[in-house]
Amino acid sequence: MLQWIDDIPRNAVMNMALDEVLFNKYKNEPILRVYGWDNSYTTIGYFQKVESIAEVEFVRRFTGGLTVNHCNDISYSFIVSLESWNIYSQSETYRNIHLVIQKVLRLFGINSIILCDKVGNMNNMCVQTFYENDLILGGKKIVGSCLRRRKNKLMVQGAIHVNLNYSDKKKFSRDFAKNLAELLKIEVKKENFTDDDIESAKKISNEKYLNPQWNNMF
Repeated sequence: MLQWIDDIPRNAVMNMALDEVLFNKYKNEPILRVYGWDNSYTTIGYFQKVESIAEVEFVRRFTGGLTVNHCNDISYSFIVSLESWNIYSQSETYRNIHLVIQKVLRLFGINSIILCDKVGNMNNMCVQTFYENDLILGGKKIVGSCLRRRKNKLMVQGAIHVNLNYSDKKKFSRDFAKNLAELLKIEVKKENFTDDDIESAKKISNEKYLNPQWNNMF
């Protein structure tokens, strides 16, 4: 069963904390959370150095990758274990997820291409650094992802930079879950955060994502 959470827009610290709550509580059923942002925020990759960040305010992610400016994008987190996701390669993990996203975006008339290799120079901005298996539309990167692995489970976080209205975003979320479940050959089950999940996320927010020691650690 794929547990699908179609979440409300939240601030950056709660979005990051809730993803970590899902990662920590994962047992054996894959989880897909699709969410938005209640304002403009910047997140940076776990290993990024503060001196390389142009933005004054940012939140350091639990996963790797580069700087992402969030506002109207659709973001997602996918948590799964190797028992359900028999793919260890990071590149192949991205490719499989991005192919699902590409398929769903076509339903909205958005016909992107998937990169076969890295293109261009690397910098600190995710959307300006093209990696193998990123999704590209009109020469611009619209989908990129980053990953965190712990023992036999992993979490992928990604941002989908497309202009969809509220109802289309909800439809995208539903179709994303449906098609990802088909890839996994399992059913979809709609879930919501519990009160305990929210309280745990608030605790993680205060201890980590609001803490300068975390955000300025490198």
